[in-house]
Amino acid sequence: MPVPRPANAVPASRWAARPAAPTASARSDGTPLVSPGVYLLTREASPQFATPITVRVIRERTDLVTYHGWTWVEVYQLDSRDQATDRRELYVRPDGMRPTEAPSAERRAPVRRNARTSR
Repeated sequence: MPVPRPANAVPASRWAARPAAPTASARSDGTPLVSPGVYLLTREASPQFATPITVRVIRERTDLVTYHGWTWVEVYQLDSRDQATDRRELYVRPDGMRPTEAPSAERRAPVRRNARTSR
């Protein structure tokens, strides 16, 4: 006869998924560290990114206490020409941050408006 389990029992597999010891690329709770670079942030990183944005990570704020699997990062938000438009602190899931290349806008010759044409 099986032993009844309490309603709030945690499955054993939940604890097996966490690493036994922290690695060089993870914090003590198993959350991966974020290295500086360019990332695409979507809903996988946080629900606030319904419209994906591209950011350049300056640093991760490891001095702040967060929930398991989340972290604070300081970033520059990039536009389509790889120019920083805003400096932000974001609360994100490192597992959902996608490393990407910096947006490369093709440099075009400026379009002259109201240019006179010879007749």
